[in-house]
Amino acid sequence: MSTETGRVLEDAAAIRRRDPGAMLDKIGRFADQMSIAWGLSRSLELPERHRSASAVAVLGMGGSAVCGDLVRQIFYDRLTVPLVSVRDYELPAWVGESTLVVAVSHSGATEETIAAFTAALERRCPVAVITTGGPIGDVAARVDLPRIVYPNETPPRASLGYTMVSLAGLLERAGMLPLTDQQVAAGVEAARSVGRVCGVDVATDANMAKQMAWSLLDRLPVIEGAGFLAAVARRWKAQLNENSNSTASAEELPEATHNTVVGYDQPDTLRDHHYMVFLEGSSDNKRNVRRARLSREMLDAVAISNQRIMFDQDGRFAQACAAIALGDFVSFYLAMLYGVDPSATPALTVVKETLAEFDATDGDD
Repeated sequence: MSTETGRVLEDAAAIRRRDPGAMLDKIGRFADQMSIAWGLSRSLELPERHRSASAVAVLGMGGSAVCGDLVRQIFYDRLTVPLVSVRDYELPAWVGESTLVVAVSHSGATEETIAAFTAALERRCPVAVITTGGPIGDVAARVDLPRIVYPNETPPRASLGYTMVSLAGLLERAGMLPLTDQQVAAGVEAARSVGRVCGVDVATDANMAKQMAWSLLDRLPVIEGAGFLAAVARRWKAQLNENSNSTASAEELPEATHNTVVGYDQPDTLRDHHYMVFLEGSSDNKRNVRRARLSREMLDAVAISNQRIMFDQDGRFAQACAAIALGDFVSFYLAMLYGVDPSATPALTVVKETLAEFDATDGDD
Protein backbone atom coordinates (compact mmCIF):
# COMPACT_ATOMS: atom_id res chain seq x y z
CA MET A 1 0.00 0.00 0.00
CA SER A 2 1.33 3.42 -0.94
CA THR A 3 1.76 6.20 1.59
CA GLU A 4 -0.95 8.18 -0.23
CA THR A 5 -3.41 5.28 0.07
CA GLY A 6 -2.67 4.97 3.77
CA ARG A 7 -3.67 8.60 4.30
CA VAL A 8 -6.48 8.86 1.80
CA LEU A 9 -9.40 8.51 4.21
CA GLU A 10 -8.14 11.52 6.17
CA ASP A 11 -7.84 13.71 3.08
CA ALA A 12 -11.16 14.97 1.68
CA ALA A 13 -9.45 16.44 -1.37
CA ALA A 14 -7.76 13.10 -2.18
CA ILE A 15 -11.10 11.34 -1.83
CA ARG A 16 -12.70 13.73 -4.30
CA ARG A 17 -9.88 13.09 -6.77
CA ARG A 18 -10.43 9.34 -6.52
CA ASP A 19 -14.18 9.77 -6.98
CA PRO A 20 -14.57 11.27 -10.47
CA GLY A 21 -18.19 10.07 -10.74
CA ALA A 22 -19.13 11.72 -7.42
CA MET A 23 -20.42 8.46 -5.94
CA LEU A 24 -19.99 9.82 -2.42
CA ASP A 25 -22.46 12.61 -3.16
CA LYS A 26 -24.86 10.13 -4.74
CA ILE A 27 -24.98 7.73 -1.82
CA GLY A 28 -25.32 10.76 0.44
CA ARG A 29 -28.70 11.49 -1.21
CA PHE A 30 -30.30 8.33 0.19
CA ALA A 31 -32.36 10.16 2.82
CA ASP A 32 -33.48 12.89 0.42
CA GLN A 33 -34.49 10.26 -2.12
CA MET A 34 -36.73 8.57 0.45
CA SER A 35 -38.52 11.83 1.21
CA ILE A 36 -39.06 12.56 -2.48
CA ALA A 37 -40.28 9.03 -3.23
CA TRP A 38 -42.78 9.10 -0.38
CA GLY A 39 -44.16 12.37 -1.73
CA LEU A 40 -44.44 10.92 -5.24
CA SER A 41 -46.35 7.91 -3.94
CA ARG A 42 -48.91 10.09 -2.14
CA SER A 43 -50.48 11.16 -5.46
CA LEU A 44 -50.64 7.61 -6.86
CA GLU A 45 -54.12 6.28 -7.60
CA LEU A 46 -54.58 2.54 -8.03
CA PRO A 47 -57.57 0.82 -9.68
CA GLU A 48 -59.63 -1.62 -7.64
CA ARG A 49 -58.10 -4.68 -9.31
CA HIS A 50 -54.66 -3.53 -8.14
CA ARG A 51 -55.92 -2.99 -4.60
CA SER A 52 -57.75 -6.33 -4.44
CA ALA A 53 -54.78 -8.47 -5.56
CA SER A 54 -53.96 -11.44 -3.34
CA ALA A 55 -50.18 -11.43 -3.91
CA VAL A 56 -47.40 -9.18 -5.21
CA ALA A 57 -44.59 -10.02 -7.64
CA VAL A 58 -41.80 -7.42 -7.83
CA LEU A 59 -39.84 -7.64 -11.08
CA GLY A 60 -36.29 -6.34 -11.18
CA MET A 61 -32.57 -7.00 -11.32
CA GLY A 62 -29.55 -5.77 -9.40
CA GLY A 63 -29.91 -2.44 -7.67
CA SER A 64 -33.56 -2.21 -8.72
CA ALA A 65 -34.51 -5.67 -7.44
CA VAL A 66 -33.22 -5.30 -3.90
CA CYS A 67 -36.09 -2.97 -2.98
CA GLY A 68 -38.47 -5.94 -3.13
CA ASP A 69 -36.34 -7.98 -0.73
CA LEU A 70 -36.02 -5.07 1.66
CA VAL A 71 -39.71 -4.16 1.70
CA ARG A 72 -40.71 -7.80 2.18
CA GLN A 73 -38.40 -8.36 5.13
CA ILE A 74 -38.58 -4.95 6.80
CA PHE A 75 -42.37 -5.01 6.78
CA TYR A 76 -42.99 -8.74 7.03
CA ASP A 77 -45.07 -8.20 10.16
CA ARG A 78 -47.28 -5.63 8.38
CA LEU A 79 -47.69 -6.77 4.78
CA THR A 80 -51.16 -8.27 4.34
CA VAL A 81 -50.28 -10.22 1.17
CA PRO A 82 -47.30 -12.36 0.11
CA LEU A 83 -44.56 -10.52 -1.80
CA VAL A 84 -42.01 -12.28 -4.01
CA SER A 85 -39.07 -10.82 -5.95
CA VAL A 86 -38.69 -12.14 -9.52
CA ARG A 87 -35.16 -11.83 -10.89
CA ASP A 88 -35.58 -13.57 -14.22
CA TYR A 89 -36.95 -13.41 -17.75
CA GLU A 90 -39.91 -15.63 -16.91
CA LEU A 91 -42.81 -15.32 -14.49
CA PRO A 92 -43.70 -18.12 -12.06
CA ALA A 93 -46.81 -20.07 -13.05
CA TRP A 94 -48.78 -18.75 -10.06
CA VAL A 95 -48.60 -15.13 -11.26
CA GLY A 96 -51.97 -14.34 -12.78
CA GLU A 97 -54.90 -11.95 -12.85
CA SER A 98 -55.08 -11.74 -9.06
CA THR A 99 -51.35 -10.90 -8.70
CA LEU A 100 -50.19 -7.31 -8.50
CA VAL A 101 -47.03 -7.11 -10.61
CA VAL A 102 -44.68 -4.19 -9.93
CA ALA A 103 -41.94 -3.73 -12.52
CA VAL A 104 -38.96 -1.88 -11.04
CA SER A 105 -36.33 -0.83 -13.56
CA HIS A 106 -34.12 2.22 -13.13
CA SER A 107 -33.38 2.55 -16.85
CA GLY A 108 -36.68 1.08 -17.96
CA ALA A 109 -34.61 -1.04 -20.34
CA THR A 110 -33.53 -4.03 -18.21
CA GLU A 111 -33.98 -6.98 -20.56
CA GLU A 112 -35.03 -9.52 -17.92
CA THR A 113 -37.56 -7.11 -16.45
CA ILE A 114 -38.95 -6.21 -19.88
CA ALA A 115 -39.49 -9.89 -20.67
CA ALA A 116 -41.30 -10.59 -17.38
CA PHE A 117 -43.23 -7.29 -17.65
CA THR A 118 -44.42 -8.25 -21.12
CA ALA A 119 -45.55 -11.66 -19.85
CA ALA A 120 -47.46 -10.00 -17.00
CA LEU A 121 -49.35 -7.80 -19.48
CA GLU A 122 -50.13 -10.83 -21.64
CA ARG A 123 -51.53 -12.63 -18.58
CA ARG A 124 -53.70 -9.58 -17.85
CA CYS A 125 -52.18 -9.04 -14.43
CA PRO A 126 -52.72 -5.72 -12.68
CA VAL A 127 -49.37 -4.04 -13.36
CA ALA A 128 -47.64 -0.96 -11.92
CA VAL A 129 -44.25 0.51 -12.77
CA ILE A 130 -41.41 2.21 -10.86
CA THR A 131 -38.77 3.70 -13.17
CA THR A 132 -37.02 6.79 -14.48
CA GLY A 133 -38.42 6.21 -17.99
CA GLY A 134 -37.11 4.12 -20.87
CA PRO A 135 -39.12 1.49 -22.79
CA ILE A 136 -41.01 0.30 -19.70
CA GLY A 137 -41.88 3.86 -18.79
CA ASP A 138 -43.06 4.50 -22.36
CA VAL A 139 -45.34 1.47 -22.32
CA ALA A 140 -46.70 2.40 -18.90
CA ALA A 141 -47.56 5.90 -20.14
CA ARG A 142 -49.07 4.65 -23.39
CA VAL A 143 -51.46 2.17 -21.75
CA ASP A 144 -51.95 4.32 -18.64
CA LEU A 145 -50.51 1.95 -16.05
CA PRO A 146 -50.11 3.23 -12.48
CA ARG A 147 -46.53 4.43 -12.26
CA ILE A 148 -44.02 6.29 -10.14
CA VAL A 149 -41.37 8.04 -12.24
CA TYR A 150 -38.44 9.28 -10.18
CA PRO A 151 -35.47 11.48 -11.20
CA ASN A 152 -32.69 9.86 -13.23
CA GLU A 153 -29.75 11.35 -11.34
CA THR A 154 -27.84 8.36 -9.94
CA PRO A 155 -27.00 4.78 -11.02
CA PRO A 156 -29.44 2.05 -9.91
CA ARG A 157 -27.40 1.02 -6.87
CA ALA A 158 -27.44 4.62 -5.62
CA SER A 159 -31.19 5.04 -6.22
CA LEU A 160 -32.44 2.75 -3.47
CA GLY A 161 -34.09 5.59 -1.58
CA TYR A 162 -36.33 6.14 -4.60
CA THR A 163 -37.14 2.51 -5.37
CA MET A 164 -37.56 1.17 -1.82
CA VAL A 165 -39.85 3.92 -0.61
CA SER A 166 -41.72 4.12 -3.94
CA LEU A 167 -42.53 0.42 -3.58
CA ALA A 168 -43.51 0.78 0.07
CA GLY A 169 -45.64 3.82 -0.78
CA LEU A 170 -47.32 2.00 -3.66
CA LEU A 171 -48.21 -0.91 -1.39
CA GLU A 172 -49.52 1.50 1.22
CA ARG A 173 -51.76 3.07 -1.43
CA ALA A 174 -52.94 -0.42 -2.36
CA GLY A 175 -54.02 -1.02 1.25
CA MET A 176 -51.49 -3.82 1.66
CA LEU A 177 -48.98 -2.09 3.95
CA PRO A 178 -49.86 0.11 6.92
CA LEU A 179 -47.22 2.85 6.89
CA THR A 180 -47.38 6.41 8.21
CA ASP A 181 -45.68 9.70 7.42
CA GLN A 182 -44.07 9.58 10.87
CA GLN A 183 -42.58 6.14 10.30
CA VAL A 184 -41.10 7.18 6.96
CA ALA A 185 -39.74 10.36 8.56
CA ALA A 186 -38.03 8.25 11.22
CA GLY A 187 -36.30 6.23 8.50
CA VAL A 188 -35.21 9.38 6.71
CA GLU A 189 -33.73 10.82 9.90
CA ALA A 190 -31.96 7.54 10.70
CA ALA A 191 -30.24 7.63 7.31
CA ARG A 192 -29.35 11.30 7.72
CA SER A 193 -27.84 10.65 11.14
CA VAL A 194 -25.50 8.05 9.63
CA GLY A 195 -24.47 10.54 6.95
CA ARG A 196 -23.56 13.07 9.63
CA VAL A 197 -21.22 10.72 11.50
CA CYS A 198 -19.80 8.88 8.47
CA GLY A 199 -19.19 11.81 6.17
CA VAL A 200 -15.92 12.51 4.42
CA ASP A 201 -14.92 15.23 6.88
CA VAL A 202 -15.31 12.97 9.94
CA ALA A 203 -11.93 11.50 10.94
CA THR A 204 -11.41 7.75 10.98
CA ASP A 205 -11.16 7.51 14.77
CA ALA A 206 -14.73 8.86 15.00
CA ASN A 207 -16.10 7.36 11.76
CA MET A 208 -17.46 3.81 11.90
CA ALA A 209 -17.66 3.49 8.11
CA LYS A 210 -14.00 4.37 7.64
CA GLN A 211 -12.99 2.03 10.46
CA MET A 212 -15.00 -0.81 8.91
CA ALA A 213 -13.42 -0.20 5.51
CA TRP A 214 -9.98 -0.65 7.04
CA SER A 215 -11.14 -3.89 8.68
CA LEU A 216 -12.38 -5.25 5.33
CA LEU A 217 -9.33 -4.25 3.29
CA ASP A 218 -7.68 -7.31 1.66
CA ARG A 219 -10.20 -9.64 3.30
CA LEU A 220 -13.31 -11.52 2.23
CA PRO A 221 -16.24 -9.74 3.88
CA VAL A 222 -19.11 -11.97 5.00
CA ILE A 223 -22.13 -9.95 6.11
CA GLU A 224 -24.70 -11.69 8.30
CA GLY A 225 -28.09 -10.60 9.57
CA ALA A 226 -31.41 -11.97 10.78
CA GLY A 227 -34.95 -11.10 9.75
CA PHE A 228 -35.16 -7.66 8.12
CA LEU A 229 -31.40 -7.21 8.46
CA ALA A 230 -30.78 -10.32 6.34
CA ALA A 231 -31.99 -8.31 3.34
CA VAL A 232 -29.73 -5.44 4.41
CA ALA A 233 -26.80 -7.88 4.59
CA ARG A 234 -27.43 -8.79 0.95
CA ARG A 235 -27.53 -5.08 0.12
CA TRP A 236 -24.11 -4.64 1.79
CA LYS A 237 -22.78 -7.56 -0.24
CA ALA A 238 -23.96 -6.06 -3.53
CA GLN A 239 -22.61 -2.59 -2.68
CA LEU A 240 -19.22 -4.04 -1.77
CA ASN A 241 -19.22 -5.84 -5.12
CA GLU A 242 -20.17 -2.84 -7.24
CA ASN A 243 -18.72 0.17 -5.40
CA SER A 244 -15.55 -1.46 -4.08
CA ASN A 245 -14.97 -3.90 -6.96
CA SER A 246 -14.52 -6.38 -4.11
CA THR A 247 -15.71 -9.90 -3.53
CA ALA A 248 -18.17 -10.35 -0.64
CA SER A 249 -20.75 -12.76 0.68
CA ALA A 250 -23.93 -12.61 2.76
CA GLU A 251 -25.47 -15.03 5.25
CA GLU A 252 -28.86 -15.18 6.95
CA LEU A 253 -29.79 -16.17 10.48
CA PRO A 254 -31.09 -18.51 11.79
CA GLU A 255 -30.21 -20.54 8.66
CA ALA A 256 -26.47 -19.89 9.06
CA THR A 257 -26.43 -21.74 12.37
CA HIS A 258 -27.73 -24.83 10.59
CA ASN A 259 -24.84 -25.07 8.11
CA THR A 260 -22.44 -22.10 7.80
CA VAL A 261 -21.04 -22.49 11.31
CA VAL A 262 -19.86 -26.00 10.43
CA GLY A 263 -17.59 -24.55 7.74
CA TYR A 264 -15.60 -22.20 9.96
CA ASP A 265 -12.83 -24.77 10.44
CA GLN A 266 -11.73 -25.27 6.84
CA PRO A 267 -9.69 -24.30 4.95
CA ASP A 268 -7.54 -22.98 7.76
CA THR A 269 -5.36 -21.11 5.24
CA LEU A 270 -8.26 -18.70 4.65
CA ARG A 271 -8.92 -17.79 8.28
CA ASP A 272 -6.74 -14.69 8.18
CA HIS A 273 -8.56 -13.51 5.05
CA HIS A 274 -12.15 -13.62 6.31
CA TYR A 275 -13.97 -10.87 8.18
CA MET A 276 -17.48 -11.55 9.47
CA VAL A 277 -19.80 -8.58 10.10
CA PHE A 278 -22.96 -9.22 12.13
CA LEU A 279 -25.76 -6.68 11.64
CA GLU A 280 -28.02 -6.72 14.69
CA GLY A 281 -31.15 -4.73 15.52
CA SER A 282 -32.73 -4.09 18.89
CA SER A 283 -35.95 -5.59 17.52
CA ASP A 284 -34.31 -8.87 16.46
CA ASN A 285 -35.83 -12.11 17.70
CA LYS A 286 -34.03 -12.99 20.94
CA ARG A 287 -33.25 -16.48 19.72
CA ASN A 288 -31.48 -15.02 16.69
CA VAL A 289 -29.52 -12.69 18.97
CA ARG A 290 -28.34 -15.73 20.85
CA ARG A 291 -27.50 -17.56 17.62
CA ALA A 292 -25.42 -14.60 16.43
CA ARG A 293 -23.55 -14.54 19.75
CA LEU A 294 -22.84 -18.26 19.49
CA SER A 295 -21.59 -17.77 15.93
CA ARG A 296 -19.15 -15.08 17.05
CA GLU A 297 -17.90 -17.27 19.88
CA MET A 298 -17.25 -20.07 17.39
CA LEU A 299 -15.44 -17.65 15.08
CA ASP A 300 -13.29 -16.45 17.97
CA ALA A 301 -12.42 -20.06 18.77
CA VAL A 302 -10.90 -20.55 15.31
CA ALA A 303 -9.37 -17.03 15.15
CA ILE A 304 -11.60 -15.61 12.40
CA SER A 305 -12.03 -11.86 12.78
CA ASN A 306 -15.57 -10.62 13.31
CA GLN A 307 -17.53 -7.60 14.47
CA ARG A 308 -21.07 -6.89 15.71
CA ILE A 309 -22.83 -3.68 14.68
CA MET A 310 -25.91 -2.75 16.69
CA PHE A 311 -28.79 -0.62 15.41
CA ASP A 312 -31.22 0.68 18.01
CA GLN A 313 -33.25 3.32 16.19
CA ASP A 314 -37.01 3.47 16.77
CA GLY A 315 -38.54 0.64 14.73
CA ARG A 316 -37.42 -1.82 12.07
CA PHE A 317 -37.66 0.63 9.18
CA ALA A 318 -35.43 3.21 10.87
CA GLN A 319 -32.93 0.52 11.88
CA ALA A 320 -32.85 -0.83 8.32
CA CYS A 321 -32.33 2.65 6.85
CA ALA A 322 -29.41 3.31 9.20
CA ALA A 323 -27.84 -0.05 8.35
CA ILE A 324 -28.27 0.51 4.60
CA ALA A 325 -26.69 3.96 4.80
CA LEU A 326 -23.74 2.65 6.80
CA GLY A 327 -23.10 -0.13 4.28
CA ASP A 328 -23.10 2.34 1.42
CA PHE A 329 -20.44 4.49 3.12
CA VAL A 330 -18.35 1.42 4.00
CA SER A 331 -18.37 0.28 0.37
CA PHE A 332 -17.30 3.74 -0.78
CA TYR A 333 -14.40 4.06 1.65
CA LEU A 334 -13.22 0.54 0.82
CA ALA A 335 -13.10 1.61 -2.84
CA MET A 336 -10.88 4.50 -1.80
CA LEU A 337 -8.51 2.13 -0.01
CA TYR A 338 -8.37 -0.17 -3.02
CA GLY A 339 -7.76 2.83 -5.28
CA VAL A 340 -10.73 2.06 -7.56
CA ASP A 341 -13.35 4.36 -9.02
CA PRO A 342 -16.57 3.50 -7.11
CA SER A 343 -18.68 4.56 -10.09
CA ALA A 344 -16.96 2.20 -12.53
CA THR A 345 -18.26 -1.34 -13.05
CA PRO A 346 -16.12 -2.66 -15.92
CA ALA A 347 -17.22 -6.27 -15.47
CA LEU A 348 -20.87 -5.29 -15.98
CA THR A 349 -19.88 -3.51 -19.20
CA VAL A 350 -18.23 -6.71 -20.42
CA VAL A 351 -21.38 -8.70 -19.66
CA LYS A 352 -23.63 -6.26 -21.52
CA GLU A 353 -21.33 -5.98 -24.54
CA THR A 354 -20.84 -9.73 -24.77
CA LEU A 355 -24.59 -10.39 -24.58
CA ALA A 356 -25.14 -7.77 -27.27
CA GLU A 357 -22.70 -9.67 -29.49
CA PHE A 358 -24.62 -12.89 -28.84
CA ASP A 359 -27.85 -11.13 -29.83
CA ALA A 360 -26.29 -9.87 -33.05
CA THR A 361 -25.20 -13.39 -34.07
CA ASP A 362 -28.27 -15.21 -32.73
CA GLY A 363 -29.22 -17.96 -35.13
CA ASP A 364 -25.90 -17.96 -36.99
CA ASP A 365 -23.89 -21.17 -37.25
